[in-house]
Amino acid sequence: MYSGITKIYYRKPVVHIFRKPVQIEGTTQTFIETGCLCKQKSSGRPLTAEDDAERVRASFLHSPKKSAGTVTKELSMSKITVWRVLRKRLL
Repeated sequence: MYSGITKIYYRKPVVHIFRKPVQIEGTTQTFIETGCLCKQKSSGRPLTAEDDAERVRASFLHSPKKSAGTVTKELSMSKITVWRVLRKRLL
């Protein structure tokens, strides 16, 4: 039955992670060079090549009623690439 023992749950200890000296030197160097500690712009996703965009455009100019799936198979491109070209470059 009841043994009289209760379970006590404790919070896990909070561990503070401090920056290493090398990271601090890098941050200091960034501040000296730029005057700001802001995150620098990253390269981001590479753009679709111009020739790929032109191939998609030519395919839809030839027959505008084609579906994106048909163009995908014809040009051996991913469906996402075809849609990205349609939305961002051809509209």
